[in-house]
Amino acid sequence: MTTDAPFSVQGLFAAKEAAAEKKREEAAIAAAERKAELDAFTNKVMNYEITQDDKDRAVAKIRRAFEAGEREVMLLHFPSSICEDGGRRINNHLDGWQDTLPGVLKKIHAWWENEMKPGGFTFSARIIDYPGGMPGDVGIFIGWPQSLT
Repeated sequence: MTTDAPFSVQGLFAAKEAAAEKKREEAAIAAAERKAELDAFTNKVMNYEITQDDKDRAVAKIRRAFEAGEREVMLLHFPSSICEDGGRRINNHLDGWQDTLPGVLKKIHAWWENEMKPGGFTFSARIIDYPGGMPGDVGIFIGWPQSLT
């Protein structure tokens, strides 16, 4: 390796700082991309209306899970950060957790309450991962009993 500049400690520190700066820039770009994705997802959650096709897909998913011998199915998952309390009530199993669901997620709960609960289905939400030890995604689950007895 040949360079015009003489090899020095100052050069080593400069190269180390340049590499660190590049990593910081890459991390900032990645964070901005994650934030943009979360903002777009949050916007969709806040404005989406449940369609009959959505309900039909959910029922088909429930049927497949039931026929496979499962007791519940996760309909969807989303970042806990979009709950009004960051998922705290869900994580701690506190009463009123469903009131912290935003937008269409609250509408999914209402759909369950009006159409699925009378049929014997349960609705639950729980934190499904803990990146860095903090609540991450929330899973929304529809369940049913093992038997009718």
